[in-house]
Amino acid sequence: MNENLNLVEILKDCPKGTKLYSPVYEYVELVSVQLDECAKYPIEIKDRYGVSDGITKDGRIYEEFQGECMLFPSKEQRDWSKF
Repeated sequence: MNENLNLVEILKDCPKGTKLYSPVYEYVELVSVQLDECAKYPIEIKDRYGVSDGITKDGRIYEEFQGECMLFPSKEQRDWSKF
């Protein structure tokens, strides 16, 4: 995982409804991005069933666990530097 990945900076200007991909949720839409640095889950996504969830600024699902990024530009494109 890229230690310096900050999806808040990458996604902050993207419109609501931007299509993204997660290996956990499959295809999702961006709902909102909080610029508050204290927010644990500043990226809000919505899955295909309309269920919203929060993602950490580095793309993890749970802040408490040192997992890896689970949010990507698309199923085929997993490189945020090319977004």
